[in-house]
Amino acid sequence: MQNDRPAASRGQFWRYALPSMFSQLLNSCFIIVDGLFIGQNLGDAGLAAINVAWPIVAVIQSVSLAVGTGGAVRLATARGRGDETEALAARGNTLVLLAVCAAALEVGLGLTYPRILPLIGANAELYPLAAAYSRVACLLSPLQVFSCGLLPLVRSAGRTVGAMTVTVGGLLGNIFLDWLFIQRFQWGLPGAALATGLSQGLCALAALPLLLAHRGWPLRLRQFVPARRMVRGILHSAVAPFGLSISTSAILLVTNLQALRHGGTRGVAVYAVLSYVLGSVIPLVGGVGDGLQPLVSFARGAGDWHALARLRRAGAALALGVALACGAACWGLRSQLPLLFGASELAAAQGAAAMWTLVLACPFMALARFCCSYFCAAGEPVAGAVIAFGEPLAAQPLFLFTLPLVWGLEGVWIAYPAAVMLTAAAALVLMRRHLALLPRQDG
Repeated sequence: MQNDRPAASRGQFWRYALPSMFSQLLNSCFIIVDGLFIGQNLGDAGLAAINVAWPIVAVIQSVSLAVGTGGAVRLATARGRGDETEALAARGNTLVLLAVCAAALEVGLGLTYPRILPLIGANAELYPLAAAYSRVACLLSPLQVFSCGLLPLVRSAGRTVGAMTVTVGGLLGNIFLDWLFIQRFQWGLPGAALATGLSQGLCALAALPLLLAHRGWPLRLRQFVPARRMVRGILHSAVAPFGLSISTSAILLVTNLQALRHGGTRGVAVYAVLSYVLGSVIPLVGGVGDGLQPLVSFARGAGDWHALARLRRAGAALALGVALACGAACWGLRSQLPLLFGASELAAAQGAAAMWTLVLACPFMALARFCCSYFCAAGEPVAGAVIAFGEPLAAQPLFLFTLPLVWGLEGVWIAYPAAVMLTAAAALVLMRRHLALLPRQDG
């Protein structure tokens, strides 16, 4: 196994960061493409239904991404130490964990989604549509598990461009299948779920050879035998990525309920538009931290504190810059974006009026998410978990249940920037503590 020093090179920074940002953005486009076709064919009711059902699908995505990222952290850290045996064991054990998760999620969610949907906002109008989408999504969940879980491992193996290429191919397949199933065959929400599942299956099939056929990384059966210490380490490193990924869904769930309470179906449709826009920004910003994870973990494993400092500063600056650019684009296109998703004229107007809340939230969201990803990659999973779980479990509910009492539906939209401001403040406190504990040569 080659033990190069990727963290020391400026070129490596961009080679890891840019493909990851692009890949994460494209990965988010799977659900956005579904929204475009659903909005054009089923209108506000379709948009609201797919938004209500999304937390179930997001659980699948969050678990698989967390396990894949946890394994990628262990793999890259072992590479930094020059420990080939542990790196290969991390690869094999992560694949076994993904297979276990795929089976558990398919059975568990497939049996429980009819009971879950009414609890997360599927009223009599939305339940049939949301259930039709969830049924197919749960059936095809193993394809999504491997699609989301393999890509962090592929990036940690140094195949950043390969991971991006896989995502591009999957997205193109999803667009074609959405057109075929929704526009041409008129299969509605089940067609959207089928298109997404099949295209993600293609991603998984393409990603697996990139990981297993890596030159210099021999395949041995013992790598796939679960080792208690390795499994525990992967799951330990997976806690923060799981919280960071599921936080968006948890926020989506609570916000859906509050939007339904204060604005009815149209309120949920407005939030669907806002969540699609936010769903484009978060992966692009989050892709900075995800892309740099192999470099940060490698530097941490190698004890290269100077490289760790450079990656921290450059990554934070890039994440903030991307967030500010995205915020400016959202503001400039605030009147066009709701119409793009097929929202009604009234829902589009309300969505445009609420767009300022996303613009305000962007830089604070970027700071919090980069710090969380950095902590996970740098061997500080507890600090990462505080940020990842603090926003959806504490900050967001606090503001979502208090601000609407004063401002009604407008308070639902204001809750998000208020929550990420509080989370970003906590992230800065934790970062200051982290820097105080690093060796002096970090400076």
